[in-house]
Amino acid sequence: MSGTARCPRCDDPVRAPSIWHSSATCAAHGEVVPLQPAQPADAAHLEWIARRSDVPVWLPWPLPPGWLLTGTRCVRDDRHDAQAVVVAVSGPHHGPSTGPPVGELLLVSEQPGTGLGAHLAGREDVDPGDGLVSGTPAARLHAAGAATPLWPVPADGDRAVLVGEAGGVWLWALLWPAAAGATVLDDLELVDLRERPHPPDVPCGAMSPRVQWV
Repeated sequence: MSGTARCPRCDDPVRAPSIWHSSATCAAHGEVVPLQPAQPADAAHLEWIARRSDVPVWLPWPLPPGWLLTGTRCVRDDRHDAQAVVVAVSGPHHGPSTGPPVGELLLVSEQPGTGLGAHLAGREDVDPGDGLVSGTPAARLHAAGAATPLWPVPADGDRAVLVGEAGGVWLWALLWPAAAGATVLDDLELVDLRERPHPPDVPCGAMSPRVQWV
């Protein structure tokens, strides 16, 4: 993977491993498994990341009508399989795939303690904690066939942020615009690409700026 590896908790560039540190190092957060640059959406890359992930690689499948896969990103290095995976989908597109999407969704699957989802949600926490995943869920989707409630996370700007648990790890969903939140997520079916020998034939579009964010 080319590009600059960054800290999943603050997005600052990390220092590469050295004889003094066996892991990448963030000036603010110490040794971390780094966030790698965004990758284009294609079947080969989906298959590659699914073979090298410790967390579910969630894909809405089938995609809602007119939606496209628009990029991936992961927290991993040569010593660790992916501790977090971001999958971006955008839509609906009503013409050429290069046209502007109406809505965008990032799904973040991560091991506890990674901090990527919280960072993308604009929070100082590392994990959601009991204060967020309680009360009445804002949406319910299905992850690998299991009913999965998601709770709202306060967020600024025109976005909705929800979080829950799926596959034994955290699942964050970030949506633009905010009004699309529950409408898009309710009854959405997610498949874990690690459980499939080959990824489905997913329609792909240009990489979303939402998955690059730096």
